[in-house]
Amino acid sequence: MELNGRMRKYLGLKVSDVMTENPLTVEPSDTLEQVEDLMEEHRIRQLPVVEDKELVGIITDRDVRPFLRDRYLGRPEEQERVMKTKVASIMSPKPITLSPNDELREAVELLVEEKVGGIPVVDEEEGSVVGIVTYVDALRCFLELLQEE
Repeated sequence: MELNGRMRKYLGLKVSDVMTENPLTVEPSDTLEQVEDLMEEHRIRQLPVVEDKELVGIITDRDVRPFLRDRYLGRPEEQERVMKTKVASIMSPKPITLSPNDELREAVELLVEEKVGGIPVVDEEEGSVVGIVTYVDALRCFLELLQEE
């Protein structure tokens, strides 16, 4: 019975309860070098792409790695050119989004169905990115439930 009560607590969670607030973002005019540096420094795999506070895309390690593998040649001048590639040319435009008030269950379903690692959370009124919910956020929540047993 107690587990059912705890389970109900988790079933009622909203995206805002588990999301990473105020995530790092990049702009379409930023470079691949900037994206790589941010991802490495902060140990993250996805960055919402914003222009004038509006979400216009997302760039992930799954966008970056194949791009680099296909174009990164050995000559230093070629490497430098590739690293100056603009985010706009390799980002995924119009990503799926969630609202802070959406149920966590819906977020997890989207993460699984769409096979993505993170989903930007957009404030419906302002249209700005207020967070990102990742599979790690969902797993962290699940781990808390397991640790309560």
